[in-house]
Amino acid sequence: MERNPYDILGLTSASSKAEITKAMAVAMKQKAYPIDAIAKAQKALMKSEERLVADFLRPILPTLQRFQRSDLSALQEELPTLEILSEFEGLHDTIRTSKNVSELDIQIGKTLADSLNLDFEE
Repeated sequence: MERNPYDILGLTSASSKAEITKAMAVAMKQKAYPIDAIAKAQKALMKSEERLVADFLRPILPTLQRFQRSDLSALQEELPTLEILSEFEGLHDTIRTSKNVSELDIQIGKTLADSLNLDFEE
C-alpha cells in the first residue's frame, strides 16, 4: 500500500504550500524515500483535490494527541436560548386574514407552532 503524502514529507494536514515545498527539499536531503515518491507526495499535496483524498486517508490520531490540539473552551459557554420576536405576536391574525396563504401554508404554520409549544388558536 502506498504511504500517505503527509507521512512521506513529515507534515500535518494544516501545512501551507510553502511548508510543503520546504518539506520536499528536506525529504530529498534525508533520502528516506525514493525521489519519485517524494515528488509524487509534494505534487499530491499541492493539488486541492488530491490533498482532500490524503486528508481523508490520513490515519486518525490517538485520542489524547487529538484533544491536546483542540480548544474545548466553547463547551463551557452557556447555550443560547430561543426567543420569539415581538414582530411575530400578531402573525396568526395576519395569516388568517391573508388571501394569499394556502391551506397547506396554514397547516405548516400550525405544525411549526405546535413544535415550538406556541398557542395557535383558530
